[in-house]
Amino acid sequence: MSQRRIFSRRHSPRFRLPVGLLLVLTALGLCLLVPSVNITLGDFNASAPDLPTALPTFTPLPPPTKPNIGRLIFTCTRGDFNQLCMVNADGTGYRQITNVQAHNYYPAYSPQGGSIVYASNQNGGYFDLFLFIFEGARLLRLTENIGNVISPRFSPDGKTILFVNRAGETPASLWMVDVTGKNPRLLYNGPADIVAADWAPDGSAIAFAMAGSRPDSYEIFLMDPDAANVRQLTRGLEGIGGSLDWSPDGRFLLIYAGPPGDKDIFRIDVEAQTAAQLTDGGNNAAAAYSPDGQWIAFNSLRNNDQADLFIMRADGSDLRQITDNPEPDWQPQWEP
Repeated sequence: MSQRRIFSRRHSPRFRLPVGLLLVLTALGLCLLVPSVNITLGDFNASAPDLPTALPTFTPLPPPTKPNIGRLIFTCTRGDFNQLCMVNADGTGYRQITNVQAHNYYPAYSPQGGSIVYASNQNGGYFDLFLFIFEGARLLRLTENIGNVISPRFSPDGKTILFVNRAGETPASLWMVDVTGKNPRLLYNGPADIVAADWAPDGSAIAFAMAGSRPDSYEIFLMDPDAANVRQLTRGLEGIGGSLDWSPDGRFLLIYAGPPGDKDIFRIDVEAQTAAQLTDGGNNAAAAYSPDGQWIAFNSLRNNDQADLFIMRADGSDLRQITDNPEPDWQPQWEP
């Protein structure tokens, strides 16, 4: 595992990047989130007018089998649509959990499990956020025609959801919405498209990926939760992709980077401003830490250009293949 300094120590409260890069929002999605600490079935009105008319079919979740490795939820392309699937991290227990004639992307668990948030176009051409509560099979539509939404993440306290939204012709921006679906609001509007974001585990910062000066390449930024003190973290690392994930202790960020068709997983030490390359070949993306920080899941094309899920130790060792489906499996997320 190689480690090198790839970041400038220059920090500025605001930054200037060229405007005009419009990102094609491709789905590197990740499916399935867990329920918020504060969610109860009583919070939602079954007769609310914003409940979708087409409830996707969800398969009840089985109990986890290995607490130290756990279970993954991910986006799975099945036929003409992208669905949500689940598998134990040892490769057993695969199941497709949604079955609807629409695209479902970017699943994420609530901090204590029991519910997930994801993006879907099941109510029309635009993507909205949906919250699914497994107990009682309750589905709540969180946003309605506010733009095109992707990449949702729960706040650490489970009360709000951070997401990316493209509203009109402006660059895709950071938004927030209450877990009840109320009060959707703009958080930060940058000079270029934002494609992914994630809360620090203690809620003290938000990391996000925003388009840089080269096509289909991004830089990683940090900011305070109130959108103050925005600063650029990465500088000069080739071909950074559009996903990121904090380690449970808040020390590291997982990203992927490299030339087109040859992306590797990198671990950024946020304080030291160094990056360690964890994979070597395979065209990898969408890395995510396990809840205990000991494992990393990601999708890779190393199996004859077939998009499969893999896991490895946090230092890049002990690589294991988890799925082997002719149709793409990608953007895994761990169950809490």
